[in-house]
Amino acid sequence: MRGYEGHLSLDQLQTQIRFEEAGSLELFDCVTASDKNNKPLNVCKFNELPPGDIPKDIFLVVTNSPKPAGATNKVLTDTVIVNNQFTTVDFYR
Repeated sequence: MRGYEGHLSLDQLQTQIRFEEAGSLELFDCVTASDKNNKPLNVCKFNELPPGDIPKDIFLVVTNSPKPAGATNKVLTDTVIVNNQFTTVDFYR
């Protein structure tokens, strides 16, 4: 699990998730929480993959937005904190 601050933009959150996945991890869930100072966090959960395995790129878009170019399948929809606001986001690969 990794925590990402709620002030990040959607692009910044996507980039952070891609950095984690480059290390043979694959996102499977993302939930909201707060840190010890009560600041909003996105807690992303990852499965460990065999060494050297890297999943297809993940794309994050606000729900009901067009599917991003290069994406084939929606893998999940979750509410996350983007720019300090709760936002429902579709995750594609």
